[in-house]
Amino acid sequence: MKILVVEDDQIIAETLADALTKEFFVVDIATDGEAGWHQAKAFNYDLILLDVMLPKLDGITLCQKLRSINKKIPILLLTARDNSQDKIKGLDAGADDYVVKPFNLEELLARIRASLRRGNDPASVIKKWGSLCLNPQSCEVSYNDKQLNLTPKEYEILNLLMHNTQRVFSCSVIIDRVWDLEDTPTEDTVRAHIKGLRHKLKSVDAPTDLIETVYGLGYRLKQEKNNLPPKKRKKHDKSQHNISQQPKENLQNSINTIWDRVKGSITERIDLVEQAIIAGKNGKLETNLQHQAQQEAHKLVGSLGTFGLNHGSDLSREIETLLASELPIDSTKISHISKLLTTLRNEIDGHSSKIDNKQSVNQELKYLDAKSSTQTYLSYTNNFSQECKLLLILEDNLLAKELTKEATTKKVQSMVVKNSTLLTDMDACINHNCNFHCQDLLFSANVALLDLEIASNAEKILAKFSSQMPFLPVVVLNTQGDLSDRIKIAKLGASAYLTKQIPAAQVIDVVLDIWRKNQIPGTVMIVDDDLPTLEITKHILMQWGIKVVTLNDERYFWKTLEDTAPDLLILDIEMPHFNGIDLCKVIRNDPHWSGIPVVFITAHKDSNIHNQIFAAGADDYLSKPFRYSELVTRILNRIKRTPSI
Repeated sequence: MKILVVEDDQIIAETLADALTKEFFVVDIATDGEAGWHQAKAFNYDLILLDVMLPKLDGITLCQKLRSINKKIPILLLTARDNSQDKIKGLDAGADDYVVKPFNLEELLARIRASLRRGNDPASVIKKWGSLCLNPQSCEVSYNDKQLNLTPKEYEILNLLMHNTQRVFSCSVIIDRVWDLEDTPTEDTVRAHIKGLRHKLKSVDAPTDLIETVYGLGYRLKQEKNNLPPKKRKKHDKSQHNISQQPKENLQNSINTIWDRVKGSITERIDLVEQAIIAGKNGKLETNLQHQAQQEAHKLVGSLGTFGLNHGSDLSREIETLLASELPIDSTKISHISKLLTTLRNEIDGHSSKIDNKQSVNQELKYLDAKSSTQTYLSYTNNFSQECKLLLILEDNLLAKELTKEATTKKVQSMVVKNSTLLTDMDACINHNCNFHCQDLLFSANVALLDLEIASNAEKILAKFSSQMPFLPVVVLNTQGDLSDRIKIAKLGASAYLTKQIPAAQVIDVVLDIWRKNQIPGTVMIVDDDLPTLEITKHILMQWGIKVVTLNDERYFWKTLEDTAPDLLILDIEMPHFNGIDLCKVIRNDPHWSGIPVVFITAHKDSNIHNQIFAAGADDYLSKPFRYSELVTRILNRIKRTPSI
């Protein structure tokens, strides 16, 4: 498989190239954004590893441009910036993952393998073609259980053919996919490798024409009925299952309501930890009680952080660490845990009082405070209806009339607002100080179309949409179409850039295409024995029109999976009967489910645990406590670009 590394730091680029080459990847290197763009257009890559801070063309802009020409290729961003806003910006640009420098090389390689697993034919799944078997994990090939000793290039050619069994590969395509730019061979070299492959296959009693020549075209694996891949498993009709979905409402008010419902169980967890401490003070702390208290403290780390009690989460993590000590726990640690528990109780009581006060003051608020980027990101509960709603931001009445007429023809509901008044109206809506008509325009639209030339404040409007309403795709209309203009608009967050020479019908087609791509008819299955985390995560995702299946007893995992056929799995690690890592391994070993995206949500900070997660086949993980916006961005991006199971 072939990887493009776009990195201007020569030491990092060469280190990555060496490590990936040892893993049997073919690696090309580009040292600036423009070179990366040209190479990505000219050659086919299986994955792109992309630095954010690049000369000539930055990584975020390059990522957006790459997505415009290839919707499915995995893109991993490398950056020294480690904050949620930068991560969200990168993921919104189309990246599949985000790795912070300095990075652990083993973890990066695991993330690369995880990204390559996505798709109909995951890269790490054992491939079979009749009696021929290729194991990408060990790079071993066998025929009827007889081992073949292949050279790296022979292996890569066979892997390419087995990864695309219905396709004929010409010599030039094989060169493109198997050799790097600095070592480009002639077509005779490819033919020599094919000949060598056939000879080695014959030596283990494989048919001499297993790799057949399609004259005038190239090579492919011989098509036989018993070799044809099985039909894809059809999904169950999800409408027949009891999948939770509730009316859209103010997210923060909903979270507060959930807090009122679960704070009793959180208090019970603290009580159990306190029981262990009392037993420790009396010299009667037993191993079972200590372990149970440690587990309850571990669950508090995630639960409290999810509700925004980050200090409470830190206190719980410290308690968990202290309880991990071997018995007997000395009196100093017992005393310290007792003080931490007192502080933790005060933190929870203060949070509850604050919620009670807010609820009494803000009962009549209908919209979230959009000044908070996280809240704004989730305040938009996208209308997943059968009709697209288009917000036209124009001053040109003739253009507005043409677009409105074409929109009506194609059953698109259009709403027109003037550029000159929109900035004022947006600020008023953000501060909950405008009429409901303005709110309906801004918060019910699926796509916005902005004429960049008519008003001088059009770029300010685009910037405001990008920073405060990033959930709303904005299509820009402009007379100019040169590269510098396109880059400037891409940096401001536009979803598409169209010139005014394009007919109105084609403009509406682009709007419809963007709208359809943003429709997420997905189902997410969450497996977690921690009920507060389970409920709050479910509610966050449902705000985005995602159907959610929850399971707090992992013993029923397989039955629930088969009954509901989700598009993505969210797993916790530590559960009473089976841990999430083992469940992930079971998924990756099953041909029907091996391609489903798996995301872990965990309170563990240990890099060894993270490596185990990726080694088991996970696509991603989030550390508790997490930001709601980052969770939604990661989940939506996975569902959008993952083919159906």
